[in-house]
Amino acid sequence: MLDIVRTWNPEARDATLAPARTAALADPHRYLRELIQILGKAASVSRLIDVDRAQVTRWQQGDPISAEMSRRIVDAHTVLLRAAQLWDPRAIPDWLYGSEPHLGGARPIDVLAMFGASRVLSALSAIETEFGLG
Repeated sequence: MLDIVRTWNPEARDATLAPARTAALADPHRYLRELIQILGKAASVSRLIDVDRAQVTRWQQGDPISAEMSRRIVDAHTVLLRAAQLWDPRAIPDWLYGSEPHLGGARPIDVLAMFGASRVLSALSAIETEFGLG
C-alpha cells in the first residue's frame, strides 16, 4: 500500500489540465448532444430525463440549461456510459424500462429521474459483481 498523502492546494495548477478546455466539462449541452447522438432522437432523451421534447429542442438551439436539468442530463449520460460497459447498447433500453431487483423492483429510468444516478450506478455495480460482467 502506498503511503502518500496529498493536500489539496487551490493555488497549485496541474500542467495536465488545459484551463481553456476544462470549461467544456461543465457544459451540459455537450452531454445533451451526446445523449441525442446515442439515443438517436430528442424524444428519447426527453423521456430519459423526464422533460418535454420541445424543451430538449430549445436546448439544442442554445437555450440555457438549469442546474437541475444539467444534473439530469449528466446523470443520464453517466448511467448510459456505465451500462454500455456491461451490455450491448441495444439491451440498455430493456434494462432501463424493466424491473430491476437491485432497485427493489423499480425501473432504473424512474429511479434515475427521482433520485439521480447514484442508486442506479450502485445497481449496475451490483449486477457487474453478481454476473461477472465488465
